[in-house]
Amino acid sequence: MSGVVRFRLYLDWVLAHFVKEGVSKEIRYLLWMSLYQAFFMQKGVHHVVNETVDYVKREKGQGTANFVNAVIRRSIRERETLTLPSDPLRRMSIEYSFPHWLVKRWHLRFDTDSLKELLILLNRSPEFALRIDLRRTTRERVAEKLTEAGVTTRAGKFLKSALYIDRIGPILDSDLFAQRLIRVQDETSQMAGLAAAASAGRGILLDACAGQGTKTDQIVEEAPEARVVAMDLDGKKLRSIRHTSLLISGDVARIPFKTAVFDSILLDAPCSSLGIIRKHPEIRWRRSEKDVANYGNLQRGMIRSLWKNLKTGGTLVYSVCSFEPEETVEVIEELKKEGLFVAENPFPRLRDDNHFLSVPHVTGMDGFFIARLRKL
Repeated sequence: MSGVVRFRLYLDWVLAHFVKEGVSKEIRYLLWMSLYQAFFMQKGVHHVVNETVDYVKREKGQGTANFVNAVIRRSIRERETLTLPSDPLRRMSIEYSFPHWLVKRWHLRFDTDSLKELLILLNRSPEFALRIDLRRTTRERVAEKLTEAGVTTRAGKFLKSALYIDRIGPILDSDLFAQRLIRVQDETSQMAGLAAAASAGRGILLDACAGQGTKTDQIVEEAPEARVVAMDLDGKKLRSIRHTSLLISGDVARIPFKTAVFDSILLDAPCSSLGIIRKHPEIRWRRSEKDVANYGNLQRGMIRSLWKNLKTGGTLVYSVCSFEPEETVEVIEELKKEGLFVAENPFPRLRDDNHFLSVPHVTGMDGFFIARLRKL
């Protein structure tokens, strides 16, 4: 249950008032789930208690069931009397269930009201977007068909190919999906693919960290005259790529290509993924502050490694699903000092900036960064 993962810190803070450290992980998880249902899903206390206690009684015995029963009832009854920490950032950390280091980090960049907006947004159920094949249909037709199927839609913020949906299940069962008129792909991801496709022309393009090929397929469709090479460290992921791209199992750090062979490169780099916490709430618990700097160092190393394989005058599109400075603008600014490239506007028809940065509570989209670098 993703809601339990999101609010784990808050749930554990409540339980800490009524439970000692010695409780097993299994019982703690059950308590989290019970309290989440009572606090955030407005399930009746009687239903929550009976359901959980009956299960524990069957699996763990009457003694453990009595303990669980007492903890749940007392937690629900006394929650409103518990006092959050007086320190504003620690209070927000618990109230919105984000690690303190992350709340503290974001407060250095955003004022208190903006920070609350960000935390609230990232705790909402995720939105998903579709990429529509505009050569074969229109966004209006797709929206109409999905509305008939009971799916609520809204248009993308920047792209005509993007359509947001409130449910993913009906999409996967639809004829539109079977006919590949639509794909599940976030609007920011589509923007990275478009920036790369715009650079491809009739040349050779490398998708350096292709993964399962979502952007690779998009680039092949958008730039049909280009030769597209898809590479990933995990060769198994490449098997899902449907187009006839050249597939290479390889490592950016030891890239298996000649120098100056590519006209353009897409580097959708490994990152902290803090920009997609809304879709993957577990990320907040898996990352530490040092990870952000470590990823920044990794990303700079990957760009340097790929640079020798890019022709003079060629372009490298760099993207990450993060909005942390160390992984976005600071990566570009540091490399710019080496005089290797000029940063160009990745979306001249959409924006006037020499990079694209999506901050979730500002754009309403995933946290994402895209830059286009032309080799000098």
